[in-house]
Amino acid sequence: MIRQGAGALREMYGLTRGLGNLRVMLGSGLLGMAASGLLNPVMPLYLRSRGLGFQEIGALYTVGALLPIFVQPVLGALSDRHGRKPFVVGLSLVTSLMVPAVALVDDPQPLAAVMILKMLLSRSAAPVSNAMVADFAPARQRATLFALLDATSNLVFVAALFASSAVIRALSVAGTFFLAGGLFLAGSLLLLGLDEPARPPRPEAARGGAGAGWGLAFRGLLSPFTYVKDRPGAAALFLWQFFFTFALALFPTYLPLYAVELGAPREAVGPLVAASWLTYAFAQPFGGRLSDRMSRRVGLIVPGLAGMAVMAAVLGAAGWLPAGAALLTLVAAWVLLAIPDGLHRSSASALVVEQSPGPSERGRFMGALGSCGALASVLAPVTYGFISQRAGIGCAFLLSSVSLVLALGCVSRVREASSHATPEPAPVAALTPTSEPG
Repeated sequence: MIRQGAGALREMYGLTRGLGNLRVMLGSGLLGMAASGLLNPVMPLYLRSRGLGFQEIGALYTVGALLPIFVQPVLGALSDRHGRKPFVVGLSLVTSLMVPAVALVDDPQPLAAVMILKMLLSRSAAPVSNAMVADFAPARQRATLFALLDATSNLVFVAALFASSAVIRALSVAGTFFLAGGLFLAGSLLLLGLDEPARPPRPEAARGGAGAGWGLAFRGLLSPFTYVKDRPGAAALFLWQFFFTFALALFPTYLPLYAVELGAPREAVGPLVAASWLTYAFAQPFGGRLSDRMSRRVGLIVPGLAGMAVMAAVLGAAGWLPAGAALLTLVAAWVLLAIPDGLHRSSASALVVEQSPGPSERGRFMGALGSCGALASVLAPVTYGFISQRAGIGCAFLLSSVSLVLALGCVSRVREASSHATPEPAPVAALTPTSEPG
């Protein structure tokens, strides 16, 4: 795993030669993934230990996912006007400082408020970061670069996940929060090295003053509807984002519960989840290279979604098999699901970049796309919880399979150029050497 990650880093270093901003974002993203891997096993148990019940924890995460639906398009539109660096750096710094603050709050209600604000800031910043990566990413070998970036980040996350138990024993839970906060802070400070070209002021900005800023924010809030009205082809991309996010929202919570229900020992759940992450990370570089050789990226995305839908259906059907066969089927299907996911995911990221407008409107577009995903993140837990309670967890996996089929149908209707070999003009200043996670 370490050799694979080191090899991916070396290859990315070659691909990003002359692209100093991408290297800065890569370093920041790797520090953030290491911090996330340390916090992943701690956070739910910590919230529970501070007196928050299961229902309260669920409500906390629901509110944290609900607010970005409205905030993401606004921040994306504002970043088109005022530049992306202030938003990326500022939100990252504030979020990193809030991580150790979580460890200092004992009272459940203030703790919930801090957590909601932290999730709001971190999730709302994602479309602006994505737009910034799209501003800097070259068209040549774009999917390969995205695949290597994502694969390396996932390998760092898995390594931190395995190291988290030892870190918690050595530093305590509070110490782990402070260490993760320090890693987040180092990644945020690294972003200060980004070199973003100045954006020329728009005529309406010069005339409108503060009123124009509020108007821009309002237009950003309505941007998902505006894009569907003005660009009918964008509706397919937005619906794909919704259904794909809806489908993926099932796995982090319900896969461990399903595995235990089918007979897996609790101590084996962590390695089971990690096995799929590793398979996904190893498959990604192959998918990126294959995508860059194809004339149409949808030609790889559709089979990838189809493979995921089949494996999700097998996961759902495992609940009706005899005890031993059910667990074996679940393990095999969960690991195999990561292969089509890893092969197509970087191609989907590249497709989004190629479908987005130019830099002057890219933040608003990414915000609208992120808003669709945030809406799915709110609706999915409620829906899957209701289905699991009434019909069993297996039926929730069948619903996830249906959602993947719907995502497949939507993305197959996205219109793309027959070739993506011609690079999109990019600001020269952004691509000169200077001092992510999708």
